[in-house]
Amino acid sequence: MGTNAVPGFLPSIHGLRFANAFPAGPTLTFAGLDPRRVGFGDASAGLCGGMALTARDLFEAGSVAPVESAPPANGSPRFRSLVRRQVESLDWFRVPLRYLDLQAFRPDPPAGLASVLRREPPRVDAVLREWPRIRDEIDVGHPSVVGLVRAAGWSPWHLTRNHQVLAYAYASTPERITIHVYDPNHPMRDDVTLMVQVATGGDARTRPRRERIALRQSTGEPLLGFFRQPYPTPRSVRAWR
Repeated sequence: MGTNAVPGFLPSIHGLRFANAFPAGPTLTFAGLDPRRVGFGDASAGLCGGMALTARDLFEAGSVAPVESAPPANGSPRFRSLVRRQVESLDWFRVPLRYLDLQAFRPDPPAGLASVLRREPPRVDAVLREWPRIRDEIDVGHPSVVGLVRAAGWSPWHLTRNHQVLAYAYASTPERITIHVYDPNHPMRDDVTLMVQVATGGDARTRPRRERIALRQSTGEPLLGFFRQPYPTPRSVRAWR
């Protein structure tokens, strides 16, 4: 239970002021070859991980975000900086494996109307195991990089449907957790939150009671689960000054 926030951090100050919406183009080239020919590396798929890490880099360096509201041009120093941080946000490709972890984020067995609709909350242990790790990082004064699971399945093509944000404040009770985030898809907004509603279902007299959760992002995007991501070694923010 309780509330806390990273002192001084706000998305409108430290978050990048442009949206995670880049024109089509290669993020990297390999010996002059365009990686989009084999189905990856298109900037239009987004650089949310690079943007989340850059926002934390700026905060840790005591800098605010630049005033430009348009994304940097493909190939520019700032664009290359974002791409580098995007690659580093994958943690040597361990992070994509977390997104593909069906065991952790599979739905609970459906019941009642949820069974008909096939829309059941994810398992409580998968999310609530990650929540204290995010909370602890905020409690020591650092924004926490968080991966948002928006698509379940083993297909690697689902990965671009997932997302990365930066958590900086929270309020929690036994029944509800609200996490305030910088979301690269919603720049300059200090009101974006992730909400976890915890409920206990069943009748203790007839069957064991069990916790269940409902997840929601205030901006309306789907949310199946989330997890804390590692923050790699901070990078220079010289390109952003």
